Amino acid sequence: MPPTPAEPDDLFREINDRIIELGERFGLREERLELICECEDPSCTERVGIAHAEFAELRTAHGSRLVADGHEHSARIVGHGDGYVVVGD
Repeated sequence: MPPTPAEPDDLFREINDRIIELGERFGLREERLELICECEDPSCTERVGIAHAEFAELRTAHGSRLVADGHEHSARIVGHGDGYVVVGD
């Protein structure tokens, strides 16, 4: 049985996590990150700016996703910042 394709928001979440991981591995710890919106729209490529510390804190909450302001669609909003919204599963 072939693997189930990842949901778009799961894929973008994984990409953002890998960006952070690779940056840390190579010593590139930017104060402000430019990441990909983790909304449910598979065609969305909106960039989201967030401070590194704020992103690290958001990832401590299981199921939290970073989306561009206005891209929260039907998701439950659990926080927000300058130009972004944090949604929960």
